[in-house]
Amino acid sequence: MSMSSKAGCCGVTSAQCHLLLEVERRVRTSVTELAAALELDKSTLSRTVDAAVRAGLVDRVVDPRSRRRQVVRLTEAGQRTADQVNRLCDDSYTRLFDFVPTGKRALVMEAVELLAQAMRLNRTDPGAAWCGDPREQTP
Repeated sequence: MSMSSKAGCCGVTSAQCHLLLEVERRVRTSVTELAAALELDKSTLSRTVDAAVRAGLVDRVVDPRSRRRQVVRLTEAGQRTADQVNRLCDDSYTRLFDFVPTGKRALVMEAVELLAQAMRLNRTDPGAAWCGDPREQTP
């Protein structure tokens, strides 16, 4: 089951799910910081935040220390939804890991860490960004 389908089970879109989990991780953060963390442009993220505010999942308030900064934080409903998504994902990954033979689990964990690191590096490599049909790609 994908993160998208888990989010749907919790009544939020995939974009809102990512937003909630990132806000939960950061506790109080700005729209600019969230946009950078989620690798989205600020206007795209602002629309997602607006929808989450309307749904009662996050609050967006002016930071009293810097009136130009908007702080985003989870509401009680947002925290409950984030908790629900986390539980569903944890359960799903635990069940998936149960299919890996006990003697191979350390190897799988090492491979997942390497893959995650490669994905992070790939995102920051300007030459790696390419969209389209792979048959159209030139060497």
